[in-house]
Amino acid sequence: MTSIIIFGIGVSFCIVSFGIPILRRVLVLKGVYDKPNVRSSHTIPTPRGGGIVVIFSIGIGLLTLFWNDVLLPNGLIVTLLIACGLALVSWIDDLWGSSALLRLIYQIIAIAGILYLHPEIANDAFSFLPEWCAFLIVAVAWIWFVNLYNFMDGIDGMTGVETISICAGLGLLVLTGTLSDEILPPLAVISAANLAFLYWNWSPAKIFLGDVGSIPLGFLIGWFLLKAISEGAWVMALILPGYYLADATITLLKRAFRLEPIWQAHREHFYQIPVPRNVPHNRVMYRIIVVNIILIFTSVWLVPINDLAALCVAMIIILILLRDLHQLGK
Repeated sequence: MTSIIIFGIGVSFCIVSFGIPILRRVLVLKGVYDKPNVRSSHTIPTPRGGGIVVIFSIGIGLLTLFWNDVLLPNGLIVTLLIACGLALVSWIDDLWGSSALLRLIYQIIAIAGILYLHPEIANDAFSFLPEWCAFLIVAVAWIWFVNLYNFMDGIDGMTGVETISICAGLGLLVLTGTLSDEILPPLAVISAANLAFLYWNWSPAKIFLGDVGSIPLGFLIGWFLLKAISEGAWVMALILPGYYLADATITLLKRAFRLEPIWQAHREHFYQIPVPRNVPHNRVMYRIIVVNIILIFTSVWLVPINDLAALCVAMIIILILLRDLHQLGK
């Protein structure tokens, strides 16, 4: 069984490693570029749509495990299929654009479908609440997480690093006995695909993920975090994506307070502030990597000792990072 899991991980890694350069050539020939504008964090037209290969590789890797009878979490394959549907819709948006309302409707349908087919996702996570209330909280939180995952995909390496960090944190929680073993193989497959993509997306990026990658990835990672919450690890599930949650939420609350459209592209996230000052993307990413490592250690080892102390430590570390990024941009 271990050899099958390793094979699935290898398949995912190899598809991205060999598929991205092929896709990149096709995108260049077709002229599918992310062209710089006043809201961009890059200055050179760069092919976008690498998420096609990333999501495809994750799908093949997970189906390889499924076909070889590797025990997977209940509902994962359905979630994967719906994520692929979101990838298709997002690819259309990458090519021709669509309204924010239409994208939101697709996401609501996707999440409602999962909750209808697998109501235990919400019921187990919030068993102390009435069913309708649990469904509403999970739906709103999941939709927000999917969109913040997309909002935060604004500089080279960002989504790959965050995805690997969250998967690594959840994987360590499995190894320490906090979470069930069945989520470890799919987390490894997702990490392998993103690790391979990170080579092409690290600064200076040769290709961008695009909505076709960030939206379904946010959907999948959101599902795993909800799975962790349903197993009682709600503090860990809050700390691991803590930087993303803080940066996106604070930034969009500031925009909402100024009555600016929160769905409109902008360059006001904390991680974007240093970029106009010609601070290299990798300098920002190294800071985020260090903080993510601290958040992983906090969630894995400090939460079991004192969850309130762990939350406080996580908040302090994140606030220090946000202030540092703000100062870096001055």
